[in-house]
Formats: sequence, structure tokens, C-alpha cells
Amino acid sequence: AGLRQLRDREEGLLPNEKVVKTVAVKILKNEANDPALKDELLAEANVMQQLDNPYIVRMIGICEAESWMLVMEMAELGPLNKYLQQNRHVKDKNIIELVHQVSMGMKYLEECNFVHRDLAARNVLLVTQHYAKISDFGLSKALRADENYYKAQTHGKWPVKWYAPECINYYKFSSKSDVWSFGVLMWEAFSYGQKPYRGMKGSEVSAMLEKGERMGCPAGCPREMYELMKLCWTYEVEKRPSFENVELRLRNYYYDVV
Repeated sequence: AGLRQLRDREEGLLPNEKVVKTVAVKILKNEANDPALKDELLAEANVMQQLDNPYIVRMIGICEAESWMLVMEMAELGPLNKYLQQNRHVKDKNIIELVHQVSMGMKYLEECNFVHRDLAARNVLLVTQHYAKISDFGLSKALRADENYYKAQTHGKWPVKWYAPECINYYKFSSKSDVWSFGVLMWEAFSYGQKPYRGMKGSEVSAMLEKGERMGCPAGCPREMYELMKLCWTYEVEKRPSFENVELRLRNYYYDVV
């Protein structure tokens, strides 16, 4: 009941015994009745129902009515990139607080052997100005205990500007490739929601990275935070930090600033 269009997400009211709760509803628009689209939504639900962390959007359930619907908790302030575009007064320490929360959520995924594969500021939702949660697990993969990466069979509609070189060149995804994406997310956050590699094509970005070039430091960004971004953009996978290390560096820096 009470749905209103929010692109691929809707907002709804979920009644229970005592209160009516506002929730986010992802509705499968499948006019061609493509079974692959339903499978994708069910796969996303399967990933989300295995996760339990304060910095990851919680799935409430999945249901079938006129369309398949994935019901999730509501994050009132919406995507991080749009919020920062509209609120350029947000201070550095607030941005550090939010990206640190994302790193805690990603550290949890790393520990659980999940690869997100679509980590970007658009997929971080704000509950409040001081509380961020990771969302959108449509590309995510659970790795087996004996695996440390996932290899895609074909190139899909990928957000290549957020992808590490090994993803683009060899279709290999791991927690370390999520770390690369996290560096891009940090750049987005400290540039107040600007698009990375603005005006460049994916092939141009790949060529730039292969030459060892990286995006510059956003205006006003603390030098320590830009150094961490560059560390996340280390070309060699094995030399890239883990989320355990990234989270620790952000935590230490955040409490130094505060």
C-alpha cells in the first residue's frame, strides 16, 4: 500500500501489530516476462538475507503481487552522492565518519567472503547525515571458503569507472577489487558527489590506469585521505590493502580529527 515511484525503488508502508513502518520496495519491471530478470532479483535477495550488519541495508522480505518486490529498510536521505551534491556544507569530519562506516560494512563483507562488485557512492544510502548503509547487491557474489575471487564468464553492463584493472582485463573480482571501488567512492565523497573521470569513456579510463595515472586530489580533501585513495588504487592486487587495513586507517584518522 501507499507506493510512490522512486526510479527502480518505491516507498511503501509495512503494517505490523503495533506500528506502520515506511520501507523501500524494489519492484521488478519485467514487461517482456524475461525469467533472467526474476532470477537476478531473487539472487540479490538471497545475498541480502545472509547479511546482518549495522552498515548494510537490511532486507525485510520478498513477495510476488503484480510484480516481484524486494522489501528493504528505508534510508530516508537517499544516495550519498546526491546528498553531497545538494549539501556542500557537510564538513570533512562528517564525510570521514560516513566513509569509515562504509569501510566497516565492507570489512564485514570481506570477513563473510562476499564480493559486492558495485560499490559506489550511489549505492550508499543515508539513514541520517551521520549514518550510512551499503545497498544494491544485484552484482554481488558469495565466494566459497576455498575461493578468493570470482571470475565472470562474460563482460556485462559494468560500472567500469569504479572497477579495478583486473576486473576489466581478466573479469576477476575479489574483496581487493572492492577496495579499488572504495577508493573511487572516497573520491566521490570528498568531491561532493562529482562523477569520477568526468567526460572520459571507459576505454580512456582503462588506458589512463594502465599508464599509472590516477584521479587528482579533490579540492579541500585532507592529504591523508587522498593518500588512502591512492593506496586503494594500487595496480597490483596483492599490494592493495584489505578492508581490515582500510577500516583501521580511517578509524584512527577519524578519531584524530575529532
